[in-house]
Amino acid sequence: MKIRQDQLSATLSKGLAPAYLVSGDDPLLIMEACDDIRAAARKAGIDERELFHAEGSFDWNHLRDEASAMSLFASRRILEVRIPNGKPSDKGDTLLALINNPNPDNLLLIVCPRLDASMQRAAWVKAAEKQGVWLPLWPIDRNDFPGWLKRRLQQAGLQIEPAALALLAQQTEGNLLAAVQEIEKLRLLGTQSISEELIQQAIGDSSRFDAFGLADACLLGKLAEAVRILNHLQAEGVEAIMILGALLRKIRQLLALKPLSGQQLSEAFTKQGIWPKQQAPFKKALQKLSQQQLEQALLQAEKVDQAIKGSGENPWRLLSELVVLLTDVKLPTG
Repeated sequence: MKIRQDQLSATLSKGLAPAYLVSGDDPLLIMEACDDIRAAARKAGIDERELFHAEGSFDWNHLRDEASAMSLFASRRILEVRIPNGKPSDKGDTLLALINNPNPDNLLLIVCPRLDASMQRAAWVKAAEKQGVWLPLWPIDRNDFPGWLKRRLQQAGLQIEPAALALLAQQTEGNLLAAVQEIEKLRLLGTQSISEELIQQAIGDSSRFDAFGLADACLLGKLAEAVRILNHLQAEGVEAIMILGALLRKIRQLLALKPLSGQQLSEAFTKQGIWPKQQAPFKKALQKLSQQQLEQALLQAEKVDQAIKGSGENPWRLLSELVVLLTDVKLPTG
């Protein structure tokens, strides 16, 4: 069945489905939905998790073999398949087979970006919707964002004045990861009542040295500023996965916007939740970056993700290379 995000908790409380498909472009929404599914699985006694990164060269036979193999400790497992571009290289044949013939010892969790209309008609997606649970995650609408912020603040034990809420919404501009980071800063202040003055003092213009400031510097082609922000974030102990999440969000948005122009582009900005104040960096990046460059940046982001998960490469070096790709600044050779 196909469900909304606010239906996930109730759906999980009724028991686990054999397969879950989680699709969307917002890293926070994806992360939290997958965390909820994994938590429900642990509660049901599923303790092991096997992670598969299904890039272009992925061996789908390996996934088939793992799905049919006995677990080392004879316990149930989550088989988590991450498809960075949402398009399985085997056209979804393996996923279709696993969904239609589920192994009771496994729970299949498929994670991918937002699926376009053609991908939604794919047989494996239809099977996931029919045999399991499909959770498409959509960006928080601009009009809904203040309400979302207020609920997150309340969950953190904080009460906020209306003027302060409006200011916080303006500061974070629909970026959910940024909003969660700012709420955590406010929580650590130790006061439960948040005023407009406190927002100004605690947050101010912090975008210069956060992951989203880095992403904007990349889109604007400001390599020196982007490198300075990246070095600052590393020195401050910011997790590489948070930085990658901000950059990956921009890359996927640019890929969706690239074929569009005129009124279609304006409508897409609204649909993507890109506020007017955020549009200038996107417009500049769309002018200077080709489709091929954006796809190359997506592949580089996948390498960063693998490095963070232990591939052996240095994720910070790979992030630096990603920054250079996105700024499109030609470095001197020799």
